[in-house]
Amino acid sequence: MFVNLWKATPFLRLLLPLVAGIITGLYTAIFPWWLWIICCTGWCLPAFLPLVWRFRLRYARGVCVTGAVFCLGMGLQYEADIRHRADWFGHAVKDTATLVVRLTEEPVKKTNSWRVEAEVINADGRAGTGKILLYFREAPPLHYAARLVLRTAVRVISGSGNLGAFDYGRYCSYRNLYHQAFLGNSNWRQLPGNDGCTGGKWLVAARNYCLQTLRAYIPHREEHGVAQALLIGYRNELDQDIVQAYTNTGVVHIIAISGLHLGLIYITLLQLLRWLPARRAADICKALLLIAVLWAFSLLTGASASVLRSAVMFTTIAVGQFMISRHSNIFNTLAAAAFLLLCYQPYFLLDAGFQLSFLAVAGIVLCYKPLYDAWMIRNKWLDKIWQMVVVSLAAQVFTWPVCLFYFRQFPNYFLAANLVAVPLSTVLLYGEILLVAVPWLGGALGPLLQWGIAGMNWMIQRIDAAPGAVTANIYMNFAQLLCLYVLTIACCVWWLLQRKLACWWALGALLAFTAIGTVHRLEVFNQPALIVYNSHRQMLVEIIHQGRGVLMSDSAIASTPLIAPDTLAAFSKYTTPAHLIYNITKTAFIPRPNGLIDCHGRRVLLWQGMLPPVPPSRKIKVDYIILSKGAPRDISRFEEFFIYEKIIFDASCPPFLLRKWKSDCNKLPLRCFSVPDKGAFVVNL
Repeated sequence: MFVNLWKATPFLRLLLPLVAGIITGLYTAIFPWWLWIICCTGWCLPAFLPLVWRFRLRYARGVCVTGAVFCLGMGLQYEADIRHRADWFGHAVKDTATLVVRLTEEPVKKTNSWRVEAEVINADGRAGTGKILLYFREAPPLHYAARLVLRTAVRVISGSGNLGAFDYGRYCSYRNLYHQAFLGNSNWRQLPGNDGCTGGKWLVAARNYCLQTLRAYIPHREEHGVAQALLIGYRNELDQDIVQAYTNTGVVHIIAISGLHLGLIYITLLQLLRWLPARRAADICKALLLIAVLWAFSLLTGASASVLRSAVMFTTIAVGQFMISRHSNIFNTLAAAAFLLLCYQPYFLLDAGFQLSFLAVAGIVLCYKPLYDAWMIRNKWLDKIWQMVVVSLAAQVFTWPVCLFYFRQFPNYFLAANLVAVPLSTVLLYGEILLVAVPWLGGALGPLLQWGIAGMNWMIQRIDAAPGAVTANIYMNFAQLLCLYVLTIACCVWWLLQRKLACWWALGALLAFTAIGTVHRLEVFNQPALIVYNSHRQMLVEIIHQGRGVLMSDSAIASTPLIAPDTLAAFSKYTTPAHLIYNITKTAFIPRPNGLIDCHGRRVLLWQGMLPPVPPSRKIKVDYIILSKGAPRDISRFEEFFIYEKIIFDASCPPFLLRKWKSDCNKLPLRCFSVPDKGAFVVNL
């Protein structure tokens, strides 16, 4: 089976070296053009030789093709990184810059500001390129393609840097976003004119029409937020509790535009076009109409990686079925879609939606039929329920390790949630399409849709509230992720091909997974550590050892002698990822001390107030000094009191004081570490 599959899927043979080249390009940032030319020459040259030599060199040509595709992946990754372009505005921009930008989307309301993404046209009087995030304090009267001139401080986008936390800076870098600016009313003005492309304006207008129609006929925020996400993937008005409930029950794909939506649209269009005669011209028109509608919907929803995957796949199917009358191998189509998308945007490889989308489809294609055939049901309706169960199970075959790795939880009731959400969301999606297409039906259709969405939300929330709905706080490193995939593939080989050797592979992968986890836990159990978290404008320090943590902060929290980490709601978003890595089960909280503390043989000084006017006769030796807000501005005075290895500025320090301290450290020079700039400070003691 797998041998024949390998021969029947040429794009799969090309996809693997392309992925390897992209991964290599991420870490090397070079394009070996000379090697690419050699490989291309080695592939083309034998074509001009006699047939005997072409046969003898067939394996060498295969190696050259693989090498050329590998180099292509490195080259695509190099070109995709905007930092390699000479005209990128980030090369020349300083702390403060004058920029001319063009908005590439509509402003979006956030908690305390309005955010919009913009394209840089000019930087400090020179033509430039690149993207920047803009944050406005008040709602700006701006629309897509508006041009602005900015005179503002430009900051580098960075994540919190806390151990194990989501790295927002890296996430933005995969979209070639490296800078942001916070604008007051005096920092910007709008330029006359609007030079956005016509297609973009039409898409924005269509998107705004859909949003306004749904808001008008589904007025309740919780319901119309879900309606917007379900129809066009607009998630900015979703209630966070609703999103968490859908995530915990494993049906978040319902409110994130995915292949499910395009599949429904494709099937519906096929049914609506059945009246066309079975002729060549009619088939071509049918294929062109299907492709046009699918791609228009994909662009309307923001063209995410999972949507583009579906669009490419359905385009291939439509072309093969209606234009050239050929049915392609589904595995080859899937590999071709991945290959083309990665050629278009190599950073898709790092997108969780891209990975989960292809893995889910691969699981369904490979495992759906064997699972369905395992239980033959005669009753028509029970058989349909069984089909939905099988689709949900097959989609989880290759996605569950990635879900554990990224989201650190597993929805235990995903089958029940999918049985509720998938059919309901299908009916609701058709209803929303009808509402947008025929808005004068909104008086009757709007309340029905609102009632249906409210009912779906209620059922999902009830499933989420059930005992044991989600297994949370799962930590797994990349090596364990690979072990789980070896285990999964081995089990599939044993089940589908009845190969007994696969059982040994599965057992070995399971033992390796357990051994890696055990070694990690032993290492962190016996290794004390000091962590200075990058918390929001407050000091937060933790000493970790043998599964226990001691938190110190100046925040007013009712202290308990020994409490579980999840009860510290104010700190959990900073500490929980680190606790998973260090396997912390119990946490003690103490008020912030102002002085020396002993950390397993290391002396740490936590300092907040002013230094005494007279230094001691003999300097005090410490390892680390942690400075908080209220510390003296003249950092050089610490040299009169202490002998220390490094000075650390915690997250409570105001920006103006950080700039002064860092400047003084560079002049003296002193070894320093700024938590707000570099992220959490972590040291093994």
